[in-house]
This record gives sequence, C-alpha cells and structure tokens, in this order.
Amino acid sequence: MREPSTSRARAQRLDRLMAWIISGGGLLIIAAVLGILVFIASQALPLFRPARSSARATVQVPAAPGAWLDEEGSALTLVEAASGFRTLTLPGGRSLDLPTSGPALPWQTFTPPTARGEVAVLGADNRLAYARFRWEKPNGEKDPARWTPDLTWNGETLVAPGLDRLFQARLIEGSGLGGVPEWRAVGLDAGGGLLHLSGMPDESGTPMAWKPLALPDNDRALAAVWGADGSHLLVGTRQGRLLLLEPENAEPLRAVHTFGEPITALGFALGQVSLLVGGERGSLGAFQVLRQDGRTRLDRLHTFQPMTGAVQGFMPSLRDKRFLAWSDRQVVVDHLTTERRLFQASVEGVRSGMLAARGDLLAVLDANGKLASWNLDAPHPEVSWKTLWGKVHYEGYAQPDHVWQSTGGSDDFEPKLSLVPLLFGTLKGTLFAMLFALPLAVFGALYTSQFASYRLKNTIKPAIEIMAALPSVVLGFIAGLVLAPLFEAAAIQVALLPFTCLAVGLILAPGWARLPRRFRAAWGEGREAVWLLPVLVMGLGLAMALGPWIETTFLRGDFRNWLYQAQGITYDQRNALVVGFAMGFAVIPIIFTISEDALSSVPKALSSASLACGASPWQTAWRVVLPTASPGIFSAIMVGFGRAIGETMIVLMATGNTPVMDWSPFNGMRTLAANIAVETPEAPVHGTLYRVLFLTALLLFALTFLLNTLAELIRQHLRKRYESF
Repeated sequence: MREPSTSRARAQRLDRLMAWIISGGGLLIIAAVLGILVFIASQALPLFRPARSSARATVQVPAAPGAWLDEEGSALTLVEAASGFRTLTLPGGRSLDLPTSGPALPWQTFTPPTARGEVAVLGADNRLAYARFRWEKPNGEKDPARWTPDLTWNGETLVAPGLDRLFQARLIEGSGLGGVPEWRAVGLDAGGGLLHLSGMPDESGTPMAWKPLALPDNDRALAAVWGADGSHLLVGTRQGRLLLLEPENAEPLRAVHTFGEPITALGFALGQVSLLVGGERGSLGAFQVLRQDGRTRLDRLHTFQPMTGAVQGFMPSLRDKRFLAWSDRQVVVDHLTTERRLFQASVEGVRSGMLAARGDLLAVLDANGKLASWNLDAPHPEVSWKTLWGKVHYEGYAQPDHVWQSTGGSDDFEPKLSLVPLLFGTLKGTLFAMLFALPLAVFGALYTSQFASYRLKNTIKPAIEIMAALPSVVLGFIAGLVLAPLFEAAAIQVALLPFTCLAVGLILAPGWARLPRRFRAAWGEGREAVWLLPVLVMGLGLAMALGPWIETTFLRGDFRNWLYQAQGITYDQRNALVVGFAMGFAVIPIIFTISEDALSSVPKALSSASLACGASPWQTAWRVVLPTASPGIFSAIMVGFGRAIGETMIVLMATGNTPVMDWSPFNGMRTLAANIAVETPEAPVHGTLYRVLFLTALLLFALTFLLNTLAELIRQHLRKRYESF
C-alpha cells in the first residue's frame, strides 16, 4: 500500500521541480530580453544628454586685442600691435620665447586669430604677411615649457598705404600661376570706406593697390569676409543688409539679404560654407550662397537664440559644426545644424573670445587682462529630436529635408542622421514583400487545407516548410545577381505574366468542363494545382512573345528610357520590386505554415454542417472556415510582417541601399536593419554614429514589440468573436 503513495509523492516532487524549472526558464528568457532592451537603451540615451560645462580658474594676463588658445588650454598666445606675438603658460602665466620675424613693428593693424592660429598682419613698413602659429609637442608632451613654437610667415608683400582697419586677409593657395598663392584682403580706410585687394604680388616689388568698393545707397560696411574660394566678398552693413559682391565684375552686387539690424560680425563655421552673421542687437543667423539656374542668392540656413549686446566675433570648432560667439557682455557656444545652445555665460567687457580646436575648451579675455575659461562636455551636439525626425536645412540644400548621410570625404563634413528615410524604407520594403507574399501564402494555405487531396497536401506543405530553411543570404545573393538583371532585361514580360496566365486560364476553363466527368473526378478534384503548371508555362510563353512587341510599339523600343522620359521615373536595377519578390519567398513559408495549421484546426463539424445545409465547398471555405480561423491567420500575417521588418541580408544585397523617400517600385531604399549592417563597420565606439545605430536598434525593438502586442489584442478579439464550442 505504501508503494503507490511513494510513487505519487515522487511524481508530485518531480512535477514541482519541473514547474520550477519551466517557470525559471521562462523568467530567464524574459530577463534576457529585458536585459538586451536595457543595454540598447543605455547606449542610445546618452545622445540626448544636455551639454555640461565647468569653470576653470580665472587667470590675470596682459591685456591684448587678439588671443589664441591651444588645444589643451595650457598655453595662451597674445597678439599686440606694439610687440607682436607673445605666449604665456597657463595657469602660471610664465612667458615663453618666440622667434622674432615678420613685418616691422609696430603693426598698423591685424586680423583676429583664427581657430588654427592664423593671423594676417600689416606692418609699419606697409608689408602684408600671413602668419601661422602652432606648437610642436614631441611624444604628446603636456608641459608647455617643453613645446617648440612654430611660427611661419607666408606671402609677404608690399601694399599701398591707406588702410586703417583690416577685416580679413587670406591666401588662396595654388590659385595663381605656378602655384603661387593669391592674396584676398578687405578692410576700411580712415574715412570708413571699403577697400579690397586681390591678386598676386608683383615680382618687381611694386606695391599691391587697395581698390575702393562703393556700396549701394551710400551704405557703410561694419564687417566683411571673403568666400572660401575667393571669388566673392560678403559684407555686413550699418543698414542691416548682407551683400554678396564680386569686386572684379563691372556690376559687383550679386545678392542682397535684409538682416533686420546693423551687422557687426561675420565669420564661417567649419568648412567655410555656412556664413555666421551677428547683429548689433545680438541676433545670430547662418547663411549660405546658392547658385541655381544661373542665379546667385543668399539663403538663410539657421536662426539661433539672440545674445546680449552687439556680436563682436566668431570662432568655429575644427572638429564639428559648433562655434563660439561673443559680445561685450556675453559668450555663447551654439551648434550650427541643431541650433542648440551648448553654453552661455555673462562676462562684462569681453574683448576677444577663443575656442579650442576640439570645441571642448573656451575662454574670453576682457580689456583688463582677465582670462576666464570653461571646459565644455558636449559629445553629441549634432543630434536632436529635430535632426532625427524633422526636416533640417543642411549646407548645400535649397530647402529643409530628411537626409541620412553619416560620412563624407572631408573632415569638415556635416553628418546628416535623419531616421525618417530609414523608417520609410523599412515600411516600403515590408509593403512590397507583403503584397507579394500575403495572397500567395494565405490562399495557398486555404487550398491546401480545404481542397487539396491528402497526398498532394503531404507534398506541398513539407516543400513550402523547407523553404523556411533557406538562408536569407542565399535569397539575397540570388536576388541581387540573378533576379535583378533578369527583371531589368524582361521587365515588360514580368509585368505581363499575371495577365497572360489569367487569359490562358480563362480560355482553357471551358475545355476542362467538356472533359468526361469520370476523368475530372479522378484527376481533377483535389489536384487543381497540378493543372495550373501548364497554364503557367503557356502564360509565360505568351508573355515572352508579346513583351518585345509591346515595348517596340508602345514604349519607344526601350522601357527604361520611356519610363524616364515620359514619366520622369528612374529605373534602378536593384529596386523595391526585386526586394519584395525575394523577401516574399522568405515570408511565404511562415505565413503559409501558421495559416494552414489554423485552417486545419477548424472543427470538421462546422464545415460538415455548412455542406449539409447546401453550401458549396468554396462557400464553406470562404464563409465558415476562413472567419473561424481568422485569429490564427492574422497571427501568421503579423509574424510574417515582423519577419519582413527585421530582414537584413536580402535588403542589403538586393537593393542599392540608398536612403531615399520615394514610393516608386523602381527605386531602391534603405531599411533600419540594413542600415545597422552597413554602418556598423564605420561607427567608432561611443561615437555619435555608434549611438544612433543603437537608437535604430531600439526603434526596431519597439516597433516589433508594438506590432506583436497589437496583433495579440486583435487575435484575442477575433478569437472571442468566432469562438466555436
């Protein structure tokens, strides 16, 4: 009597143990999924962390109208008219020796130092020269006392007297004959008139002449800079107008933009494409020069938060699109693309501002020699909700747009990280795949479960399920190297194929009805799919015969040229049709298998009752079986939808991976999943692109989760509605 009790107790203990194991395994799976989600989120969320700043010790240095700060903030270079260059260590203020050279002292005027430590100088002997100052730091040495100053002078030339203030002067390298650099300079005479200088020095030593440049309506220039290539001059005036001039032309004025207040400062962001403009009342804006259809215009790119006081100058970072601006009462750091203010501080009596090359250190010097500086921590300033999801006005674009372009060919490239084209491409690829796969899979499952013979069913279902084992990389390989060229060469035939097959079927259908009933009963019922094969072959032959004639007669002999000339549509060889066709083969087995199981699970009593009431097999399948199995079919569709959204290799290999927003089936796209695969090798760890890719993964995760949740809610609703007892 004890043995059954002992066995029962052992079975109960085993049941409890297995229940704990199964429950623990389920909890571990949930924990793993949540852990992955938390990790992805932790890598993406730092993108939206606000900029942080910390003040450094204030240092007393000699007052100077110009100053330049090295990358580490360990040395300060002062520029003075009386003594030239002078360098001090920070924070100690110890003077460092510099080589003495260049135009004769005292200098008449000089330009403010640039972020690269470049200064144009007009000496007492009317010699104009361009200085480049930098530090040589052996083996990454941190002590400025061990650094070697490198001060080089270029392009020294004699100029005519008459200049009172130098706005800007620069050398256009390699633009002259024999690679000799050309001068571009602009400034004011003693009466406030605008003077400019351009050209190469005369080998005979004749002074280069300053040329006056009259402004419209007797306006007065308050700031001026040359464009990047030296072909045009940009001038800010007292009347608040921004002028684009080409001084060498008979009619120099090319474009005018009204800024709204006197323009007191001009400068360039990194790359010298975006012109930074500051006004007397603190307004800040960014402009670009656009040339379209033979016309030149000044296009406003961005507007920033206004400053306190008149803007005095700009200094860009040499790593990204952030820039420093200062007035006599405030210093700010803004980012060009996002229009975010990364830093601001109130400082009285600012005389000059400095931004280190990396943009992580800034300083201002007042008239009393007080140097205030700050560390700035803003690792991802180019990312904001607007740049990710909104239209942004980028350099070189005529209007705001959604753009994804993470890398470029130069260091001054502006990253464009909009996720909208990627999300659009994901939905587009999924739509074309589902348009192809959904009807074939669902109706194929309906036929297999309700109409096919037992033997045919046992042949079709395993064959389609084996398709699910095909690696997606193989499908992508076949699509990219076989299907894409085939579709391009026979696009008309592919488009005709459904219609020719339908026509052949309609023509042959009456003939089938005339066959003996005994033959149709033995070889037709449950084997209809087999007889569709000759219909498909004949339809294909008809399409191949009609295709060239239609292309020659109606499409001017070339489908691609007709599509472009008549419809303005470009046909890309690897396009959405190819992706949809290939991805459809990956999705069909999933939808077919789940749908067939759901249809086969409908109780036979329901279909038998329908047939007993006089309904035909087709009416029973359409009005009884299909609605009853709709929860399972809907689940199959959503699982297939999720499979298509997350597909990577097929999209990667079968489309051009161009992040364009176009519903045309003849163009390619780039999906979220494919973008991760393409961009990951180019993403530095913890860099902006690295974190944006994690944000993309988080978006895919959230999208899949929402789809599955929605699918389950709808499935439960359909299940209650069509529940059978």
